[in-house]
Amino acid sequence: MPSRPPAGRELSQTTNGGRWWERLLSAVVYLGLLVALITPYTDYDWGWHYRYGEYLVTHGEILRHDIYSWTMPGYEWVNHSWLYDPLLYFLYNHISFFGLAIAGAVVGLLTFYLCVRQVPLAFWRTAILAVFFAALSKEALHQGLRTQVVGMLLLAMFVDLLFRERQGHTWSYVAFPLLFCLWTNLHGSFLLALIVFGVYVGGDFVLLKIKGGVIPRRWYMFAASFLASIMLTFVNPFTYHVYLEALRHFRSPLLEAVVEWMRPDFSEIVGLVFLAYTLLLAAGFLMRRKLEDVPSLLVAALTFYLAVSSRRHVPVFLVLTLPFAASAIWQVRVRVHGLARTGLVVVAMVAVFGMAVFANRSVYQDLWRSPTEAYCTHGMHCSEGLVRYLLAHPPVGRGFNFYDWGGFLIGHGIQTKLFIDGRMHLWERGDFRVMETYRAMYVLLDLDTFERYHFDWVIVPRGSDFAKAFAGYTSPRTGARTDDEWEAAYFDDRALYAVRKKGRSGA
Repeated sequence: MPSRPPAGRELSQTTNGGRWWERLLSAVVYLGLLVALITPYTDYDWGWHYRYGEYLVTHGEILRHDIYSWTMPGYEWVNHSWLYDPLLYFLYNHISFFGLAIAGAVVGLLTFYLCVRQVPLAFWRTAILAVFFAALSKEALHQGLRTQVVGMLLLAMFVDLLFRERQGHTWSYVAFPLLFCLWTNLHGSFLLALIVFGVYVGGDFVLLKIKGGVIPRRWYMFAASFLASIMLTFVNPFTYHVYLEALRHFRSPLLEAVVEWMRPDFSEIVGLVFLAYTLLLAAGFLMRRKLEDVPSLLVAALTFYLAVSSRRHVPVFLVLTLPFAASAIWQVRVRVHGLARTGLVVVAMVAVFGMAVFANRSVYQDLWRSPTEAYCTHGMHCSEGLVRYLLAHPPVGRGFNFYDWGGFLIGHGIQTKLFIDGRMHLWERGDFRVMETYRAMYVLLDLDTFERYHFDWVIVPRGSDFAKAFAGYTSPRTGARTDDEWEAAYFDDRALYAVRKKGRSGA
């Protein structure tokens, strides 16, 4: 969150380069953060992003209609991350899941750097902010390089540009529209950034009016850059429909059924970290008490509300406020001099990151040994054995599948159309809402509705409540038990693939 960089002795020392060991310890902080951010790539939507990227590369056009489901065939939807898809396609083909995991950590590290780079911090202050970042960015970074991670990086670039504008760099007025033109084609978070942009433009105007005098030319250029940014968001394959899709997205009551849009779990240590970070921000605002911080305070309040409302917005709150947190922690006058006291700080810093690495040691081992298996083990608990079986014996007819596994099956090229996948949580056609119907059957265990679909096959987690209810179900219409009509074509400790017995279509 932009504010003017601090000045004083520490600024002078930092800009002069400082001692070599301070620079070395700062590098150690960034290295420790990079290691702490590495997690297996487990994005549930990997498969359909991959196939959409493949389609764009091989056909030379954007795939606009659904070709992967039998429930919503031909449905036209606004894929606002279409430009990310060929990037994922290229990266996966060359560096697979391992590379996507490392890329996610690198992008996270770059995001952190852009957020704190404008404030000259001692290494131990950087380490404190790095701990906050590592703990509170997990909702975005724990699955590797995904669209939300790209959105975080773009948000950090936007914040950095705000800093540049505050420092008088006029080239930023050209950079803003170009950034938003790119952003609109990579991730839908551009809309929130436009709101933040508007808060700063409007806030500056109000503050200038309060102070009196003539509105400077700088503000008019800032406002013109904001308007140009809005105009260039329409430079995308879906034009104004990206806005309509975003509004429909946020208004949908079904959004709460998706894990990342649920309220965050702030129990135990993560909640304490979030509280400590929020108190640091509050202390920064109270210590400064500057009128020019009002736009930053409004943005902090808005994104704080979003953060406590949904998991997805915790990293957004973090990125937009981290620059202000850096300014706040810079003002904390704790003098750390002398070898002994510096040594204590280093020991504490190493201990924190060391414990994080030690706690994740099995994760790193799995990622190194088998990135593909780590994708299933540490993510959606999918089954590679099931995929191999389905590739050799493609399902026939219309079936029912577990929502989280939809993209996984699409990505591996299973030759059948699915009931639902990660694209479809808000899709609707007439009165039919596929996610609502899926939840009725899988979550609420409405097997009477399930029976009315006359499915030919079922793919679900073996230990799920649905699998247990399905195994003991007796049809009120025919009186037949599941064992009479279905047989397990494949199962292991994770997955169950059942097919309807021949001659038992249920029609």
